[in-house]
Amino acid sequence: MKKILATLLISTAVFAGAQAVSADQTIDGQSAGDITVNGTLGADNTDPGSSIPETDPAWINVTIPTNTIFYNKTNDATIKAPTYTIVNHSGRPVKVTAASFTADANNGALPTDFDLNLKVTGTTANPATTPSTELIKDGSVTAAPSELITLANSANQFKASDTVATAVDNQATFTYGGTATSTTPLKLSYTLGLKFDSVAF
Repeated sequence: MKKILATLLISTAVFAGAQAVSADQTIDGQSAGDITVNGTLGADNTDPGSSIPETDPAWINVTIPTNTIFYNKTNDATIKAPTYTIVNHSGRPVKVTAASFTADANNGALPTDFDLNLKVTGTTANPATTPSTELIKDGSVTAAPSELITLANSANQFKASDTVATAVDNQATFTYGGTATSTTPLKLSYTLGLKFDSVAF
């Protein structure tokens, strides 16, 4: 998971070559023209006023857990898990999507009644787009890409006209739920791939 997270962070931190939109001028009957050049060194992607092009991956600044767990006991089929947090520190809203869920090749045979769901909770003002996403059904991975939630920016804004406020709607929590019957311990490993998209103001 650490390797995947590192790859994700690197890929989202690289500029995608997007161009900022500007007004054009027509030089007609003159032999010269001036172009204003504005630049930012050390652009801060947590500042809504930064001059990073809209929807550029450089806006992504999200904290997610490196590792998560789920479990149950031999005498209780209900799957339990801690609650984990996703926080958007970016100056732009960020859409979070569950892009993939893959099983480790060493997992072995699974109980045929093994069901696992990803459960996402937003805030009162910003509920999850998809509160529950099926990951495993009857022992087989069934996960399909699922938009989970769009998080507000670091100033609690979804659009530039929103009032700046203490960030609340910039975070969501998630956990795992489901059931499985197992009379012996089974150590399982999966990778949950999250995709982040910066939302233009």
